[in-house]
Amino acid sequence: MFVLFAFLLVSCAAFAQDEKPQSEGTLLIVPRLEGEPAYYFGDKSWSFDFGSSSLYTEFDGNLGDYFSFSFSNHWFAYTSSFDDTKDLYHNTWRADVNNWVDWANITAHFGNFSLTLGKDYIHFGTYEIDAYDYDAHWQLNSALWSNYQVYQWGGSFNWTSSDESTKLMMQVTSDQLMEKPFGSRDFRDYAYTLFGSHEGEDVSVMGSFSHCSLGWIGALGFSIPLSEALTLGTDGYLASSYFGTSVNLTAAVSDQADIFVKGGLDIGENELILEGNRIYCGLGGYWYPIRDSRDLRIHALYAYDSFMQSIGFSLGLTYTLNLKLF
Repeated sequence: MFVLFAFLLVSCAAFAQDEKPQSEGTLLIVPRLEGEPAYYFGDKSWSFDFGSSSLYTEFDGNLGDYFSFSFSNHWFAYTSSFDDTKDLYHNTWRADVNNWVDWANITAHFGNFSLTLGKDYIHFGTYEIDAYDYDAHWQLNSALWSNYQVYQWGGSFNWTSSDESTKLMMQVTSDQLMEKPFGSRDFRDYAYTLFGSHEGEDVSVMGSFSHCSLGWIGALGFSIPLSEALTLGTDGYLASSYFGTSVNLTAAVSDQADIFVKGGLDIGENELILEGNRIYCGLGGYWYPIRDSRDLRIHALYAYDSFMQSIGFSLGLTYTLNLKLF
């Protein structure tokens, strides 16, 4: 596969010499700071950590008309100690746990088709997987989101409609049971995914069908604008030993504030994801204090988790700095 990709790169580069395509690149810098106290009513105790506090960066761009690249990472993690940050770098070449590189890939484009190689996320077809980590709140995400390592090395073959509203993908990646990327010579140990999405005016949908260490798993997500200010979303996963679903409702109460409610259910007897049942629900809000800009976001969140027997809180801020490099 890598030999084929190299051949395609050289061929496209030779073809593109007379076109004199323009290159461009942007850098996104996103610091996120938050505090997360939680009360565990099972043993009547309190805890405090710094949640998803980190410095995220994302570097995207085009190299002429035929190539694009994307790199995303977070530089540190500090939940309860700096050992969390050390682990990010110690685990750089592991497939079963998080590390400091989320994705790093290059794509060759051929009209409506494209070929991507490198590290990417496994495209399970739900909106919680599709969202950026710095926008997510783990307390109100599925057990699969929290416990399955979706950032893996591999490749995908893609088709995008001319208006970019519809996308189809065939993807092959390593899997977290390998411990290291490409750590197995048995093709059955890899993760295989068929993914599709469509963005419409009345409803947007994405879905996938995969085979991985979880077995066969289907995923489906919907985003439905109920009005100019109200959006309904739902996600779901179904596997032989795991089922997860969630529903969320987001309301834009003003140009500078949003509120949302979300609830979900996880049922599983899978040692990789969840052994037991889980109900979670919560209420949150976003405030954008800079007028006519959403670069600075302040969030507050309350969440209940039956599996953890906890009530969690979160208060934090996220700032997005978008720089054009070339």
